[in-house]
Amino acid sequence: MRVAIVGAGVAGLTAAHHLCRAGHACDVYERWPGLGGMAATLDVGDGHRLERYYHHWFTSDRDIVELCEDVGGGPVEWHPSSMGFFVDGRTWPFTSPWHLLTFRPLRLRERLRMGLAVLRLQRADLPVGAYEQQTAREWILREMGEGPYAKVWGPLLAGKFGSRAGDVSMSWLWAKLMLRRRLEGRAAREELLGYPSGSFEPLFAALRDSIERSGGRVLIDRPVARIAQAQDGAGFLVTGAAPGSFRRGHDPRAFTADGDPERYDGVIATVPNDIFLGALDEDLAARLGSDYVGRLRGVEYHTALCLLLELDRRFSPYYWINIADPDLPFVGLVEHTNLVDPGRYGGRRFLYVANYLDADHELLAFSPEELLDRYTPGLRKVCPEFDRSWVERSWLFREPAAQPIVTVGYRERIPPLDTGVRGLVLANTTQIYPEDRGTNYAVRLGADAAALLLAQDRAPATSA
Repeated sequence: MRVAIVGAGVAGLTAAHHLCRAGHACDVYERWPGLGGMAATLDVGDGHRLERYYHHWFTSDRDIVELCEDVGGGPVEWHPSSMGFFVDGRTWPFTSPWHLLTFRPLRLRERLRMGLAVLRLQRADLPVGAYEQQTAREWILREMGEGPYAKVWGPLLAGKFGSRAGDVSMSWLWAKLMLRRRLEGRAAREELLGYPSGSFEPLFAALRDSIERSGGRVLIDRPVARIAQAQDGAGFLVTGAAPGSFRRGHDPRAFTADGDPERYDGVIATVPNDIFLGALDEDLAARLGSDYVGRLRGVEYHTALCLLLELDRRFSPYYWINIADPDLPFVGLVEHTNLVDPGRYGGRRFLYVANYLDADHELLAFSPEELLDRYTPGLRKVCPEFDRSWVERSWLFREPAAQPIVTVGYRERIPPLDTGVRGLVLANTTQIYPEDRGTNYAVRLGADAAALLLAQDRAPATSA
C-alpha cells in the first residue's frame, strides 16, 4: 500500500513510522520548512534549538517516551517543576497542596473547599461522561464556590478560551484534574516534567530516518494543494504545492500546484479541520456526507500567539506562571531555563510569553517589537525590575488552530478518524478527547490512524 500523510507533526510522523514498519510506503507532506508541527523547533543560535511553543512531558506521558526509546530520539531528562500564580498584584507559589493551603487570595475556608472538591473528584473516579453535560463554571461554582472561581478558575478559563470560557465543558477540566490520579511514587509527591536532551528535534529526525530507511519520503516545505479521488475509484490523487507556500498562510486553496498529482492507495490527514476541507476537491468533499462536514465545521479553535524572548538574566524563580489578572494582556509565562539548566544553552535564558486569542484579535497583527511594547507593562507587574534592556532577541509565532474549544456536548461533535471514505483518515487535535492537546496524545493518535488505515486495507472492499 502506498500512503500519503498530510502533515509532518508528531501524529503524522508517528503514523508514517508505523505504516513503514508494517511494510508500506509513505510520503509525508509538510507545509512548514521543518518537522514537528506545533512542536517544531527553531535554531536560536550557537548550535541550540528550542521549540517554537513551550513543551514538556508529564510522567504519565508514556506513549511519547516509549517512542523516543524505540526510535532513538535521545534521552529524556526529568526535572522538578515549579509553578506560580499571579493574582492580586503578586506571584504566589502553586506547586504543592501546601501552597494551596497558604494561598492568601482565598480565605482559608475557600482553600479547604477547593482542595476537597478536587480530592472528591479524583476519589469518585467517575468516567468523563458523568461531566460532559455541564460546564466547568457550573461545577466549580457548585463544588468550590464563588471565591475559587473568581480568583483561580474563572481567570484561567477566560485566558484559555476568551468569550467562550463560560461554555467550556467540565470534561475539559476533568481531564486536567484526573491526570494527577495516574501519578505514582515520587511523581505523586513532587511534580516532575520531562524534556528530551537536545530539544524535540532528535526525535523528529529519528522518525524521519525510520521512514526514509523504509523507502518513504519526508517532504518539508511541500504542502498538499489538492486531494482527489482517482477516476477509477481506487485510491487518491494528491497534488503537492510549490516550495515557499507557507508564506501564503495555511489555506491549501491559496497554494500554487507544483507538478503532476501522485497516486496513493490511502491518505492520512493530520491537519486542522478547515485545512483538511480546503484540500479536498469538490467531489471528494461531497463523499464525506453532510453530517461529517458539519462536524468538521462545527469545531471552534483559538489561536496561539507565543512570543519567545532571550533574556540576559532570570525573570522569575518559576518555570510556569499562570496569569489570573484580567488586566494583563497575556495568559502565561513559561521560563524554559527554570526547568532545563541554562548551562545547556551556554548560560542563555529563554522565556515564553503565551496567549490564546480569537482569530480576529488585534494582537495577532503585531510585530515582535510591537507586541513586546504592549506586553512590557504587564511583564513589569509580574517582575517590577524587568527592563526592555534585558531582551537580547525575540521570536514570534502564531498557530491559528492551536486550541479546540471543548464546549458542552463536544463528544457528539467530534469528527471520527474514519471519514466514511475508504482509505481516507483524519487525525488531528479535535479528536484528542477527553485529554487536551499534547505531543503524547499525538503519538497515540498517529498510531490509531495507522491501525485504522491498515484495517481498512485488510477488509473486503464491499464492507467499506
